[in-house]
Amino acid sequence: MRLIVRQGEDEKQVRLERDGNTAQIELDGESVELEFEPLGDGARSILWGGNHYEVTVRHIRADRYEVSGSFGSQVVEVLDPLTHLAATAHDAQAGMGTEQVTAYMPGRVVKVLAGEGETVEAGQGILVLAAMKMENEIQAERSGVLRRLFVTEGQAVEGGDPLYELG
Repeated sequence: MRLIVRQGEDEKQVRLERDGNTAQIELDGESVELEFEPLGDGARSILWGGNHYEVTVRHIRADRYEVSGSFGSQVVEVLDPLTHLAATAHDAQAGMGTEQVTAYMPGRVVKVLAGEGETVEAGQGILVLAAMKMENEIQAERSGVLRRLFVTEGQAVEGGDPLYELG
């Protein structure tokens, strides 16, 4: 199976062949083999290159996933090549537009990292949200202007509550 994995502006082409609890992954032409074991609640134990990693993958919405582990937490977008091609063509025609980002689960805003009217780059932290005893930096998925910030430090949010608007 071929996929496009995107984090902010960074984009990788991935080929994945899975057989039970093993997978052969080709990432931008480099091939690796890994073994994994489900641990529950989206957590997996992964053996990769002789090293063990514990990783949690949580579906946020549509084609976006939050991947967490000892490296921190990252939001990635996983697309099949045809969907990626269609989205790229649509973005080129539609321009940037405005995007409202919402909380993916209940939590508390620990820190606000950017202010209204500020120009932000893809991958730049906008705020830090504490949820399930973990702090997660919510990053801009694309470059733009932070049009509106709906939250303040210390504020509790529910899943689906608006956090910020990027234009």
